[in-house]
Amino acid sequence: MADRLRILWVAAGLLLLVFVPAYLLTLTAGQGIPRDGTSLVVGRDFLNIWMYGRAAWEAHPEVYYDMDTYRAALGRVVGGGYPGQIWSYPPVALLVAAPFGRLPYLPALALWTLCGAVAFAVALRLWSEERRLVLLLLASPAALIAILSGQFALFAAAILLAVLRWREERPVLAGALVGLLLVKPQLALLLPILFLASRNWRAFAAAAVSSLALAALVALLWGPDIWRIYVQTGIANQSLVLSDPDHLAGPFMPTLFMNLRVAGMPVPVASAFQMALALLAALLVWLRFRHRPAAGDLSANLLFLACAVSATPYMLSYDTLALATMAVFLLVAGQGRILPILLFLLPLLQLVAGMAGLPGPALVPIVAALLSGSGKKFRLVN
Repeated sequence: MADRLRILWVAAGLLLLVFVPAYLLTLTAGQGIPRDGTSLVVGRDFLNIWMYGRAAWEAHPEVYYDMDTYRAALGRVVGGGYPGQIWSYPPVALLVAAPFGRLPYLPALALWTLCGAVAFAVALRLWSEERRLVLLLLASPAALIAILSGQFALFAAAILLAVLRWREERPVLAGALVGLLLVKPQLALLLPILFLASRNWRAFAAAAVSSLALAALVALLWGPDIWRIYVQTGIANQSLVLSDPDHLAGPFMPTLFMNLRVAGMPVPVASAFQMALALLAALLVWLRFRHRPAAGDLSANLLFLACAVSATPYMLSYDTLALATMAVFLLVAGQGRILPILLFLLPLLQLVAGMAGLPGPALVPIVAALLSGSGKKFRLVN
C-alpha cells in the first residue's frame, strides 16, 4: 500500500513542482485581470461564475443566455473578442455566485478557491482522519485542474462525498445537499436511482424538496421565465461544447461520447453508444444498491461514482475528483493497485490522449464500475 500511495505522491509532487510553476510563468497583466499563455484570464472558468454573481444583482439576468448579449457584457470587463466563454449554467448558479459577484474579480477568485478547498477538506474528514490524504487529494490532477480553472468541482466533490457518507445515517441532510448540485445537474444524474434502489425514501424526498425549493426561489427572485429561457437557450449553449471536440472538450472530457468523437466517430453513432452506456450505468447502480450496502462500503461507492462519470457525455476531468478520492481510499484499505492509480491520474490520461486525438481514458471508469459491480471485495492485480 505504501508503494502504491508513493506513486500518487510522486505524481502530485511533479504537478506541483513542474506544472503549476510553468502555468504561473505564462501569466501576463491582461486588461485588469492577469491572463495565461492561452489568453484566458487567471481562474478561467471562474470568470463565468463571477459574471453570474454580478448578474444576480440585476433584474433580468436571463438576458445573458443570449450569447451576443453575454459577449458584449464580457467585453466591457475583459475586452472584446474574449474566447471560449458561454452562459450555460442553470439559473441556480445565480444563488451560489451572488456573494462573489459583489467583490472585485481577484479577491472573489481567492475567496472562491479558499471556500472550495475548505469544503472539500471538511468532506474528506467525514471519511478519514488522515490529514496527509487531504494534502494528497488537493494536489491530485483533478483538484489542481479545478483550482487553476476556478471551477465548482471542489464544492461538487464535497457534496457528493457528504451525500454518500450521510445517506443512511443522516438521509434528510444528505438529500438536502443534492439540491446544490443543480449548478451541475449531470453530476447528480444517478443519485435518484441510488436512493430508490436502496429504498432511502427520506433522502429521495429531501433531494426532491431541496431541488424544487431552490428552483422556486430562483423563479421568485428573477421570474419563472428564466427557467424557460434556460431550457430553450442555455442547454443549447452548453451542447456547443460537445460539438467541438478538437478545440476544448476533447482533452478535458473522459467520457465515452467525447472519446469516440475525438476518434472521428459521427455524433449519432457516438450518442448511441453513450446512451447504451448510460443505461448500463443506471442498471449497475440499481443492482448494487438494492442490497443496501453500508455507507462506508468503498467498492459500492466507487461503483456509483464511476457510473456517474460514465453515464453522461458532459463530464469534465476536474469533475472526477470524488471518484479519485474514493480510489485513494481503496488504496489505503489495501484494495486494488493499478486501476485506482489510473482513476487518480485520469485527468492527465485524458489530457494527453485528447491532445493526441486518441480514445481510451473513458474506459477506465467503465472498467472500474464493472469490476466493482459484483459486490465482492474490489481487487485488480493485488
